[in-house]
Amino acid sequence: MSAPYDVAVVGGGNAAMCAALSAREHGARVLVLEKAPETWRGGNGFFTAGGFRFAFKSFDELRELVGDMSDEEAAQMEVDPYTEDAYYDDLMRVTDDLADPDLAMLLVRESLPTVRWMRDRGVRWIPMFGRQAYRVGNRFRFWGNLVLEAVGGGPGLIDMEYASAAKEGIEVRFETKAVRLVVDEVGRVNGVVARTAAGMETVAARAVVLASGGFEANAEMRTRYLGPNWDLARVRGTPYNTGDGIRMALDVGAQPWGNWSGCHAVQWDYNAPWHGDRKVGDNFQKHS
Repeated sequence: MSAPYDVAVVGGGNAAMCAALSAREHGARVLVLEKAPETWRGGNGFFTAGGFRFAFKSFDELRELVGDMSDEEAAQMEVDPYTEDAYYDDLMRVTDDLADPDLAMLLVRESLPTVRWMRDRGVRWIPMFGRQAYRVGNRFRFWGNLVLEAVGGGPGLIDMEYASAAKEGIEVRFETKAVRLVVDEVGRVNGVVARTAAGMETVAARAVVLASGGFEANAEMRTRYLGPNWDLARVRGTPYNTGDGIRMALDVGAQPWGNWSGCHAVQWDYNAPWHGDRKVGDNFQKHS
């Protein structure tokens, strides 16, 4: 068994790195376990545009997040406030009211403080001119209530978070797959068993954070929860989101919660390479 940690974080994307940074700032000794190789770090966060939706009351609140926005740039932007009520209504509408109301409201109310917190941890924000803006007269308007993105998009977001983690002394182990939670005699999780290149290792930790994504790259889980023919779906993004964290939690008695029969799906190139559970090897488009 390795030396004990205060917090072990399973996963290496945006949520995982934010959890690791938050724990570290509270004095915890933190270990991040990521089953992907370092060249694939970041999970699906790497493949996003790095845009963040959050509630804000005024343009001044939004401008304060950017920091170095010039008066000339500000004069070119026309941005209406995005209230907490509007954000909550949008969230419930797109989920057909299936989102948990309490968790949805928590997400909405903490959205602006979270973006500010990320800025203070080294994530830089800029207006999303290239993707979400359109010009009306001599001013830019933004659609979808998405106004800011991380500098460098998704890859930039991940790079900034890993740089911040390194600065804070957070240990990250790549190619280390968590396979089982360690539970004591009274049911408390106090570690994780991981598979490494050197074999199996048990990591002792006072708390374990599961931030390893969903199961979109697992054909069996897609079919089980989404229905017939979902095993044939082409999956974009990381091939490493195979539901490991979900399975480990269920194995120790966690209660399934929420809507498991829906997903975010878009039209995709028929000739796109298979990811995760099909045709692994040369079809992987490695990012680096």
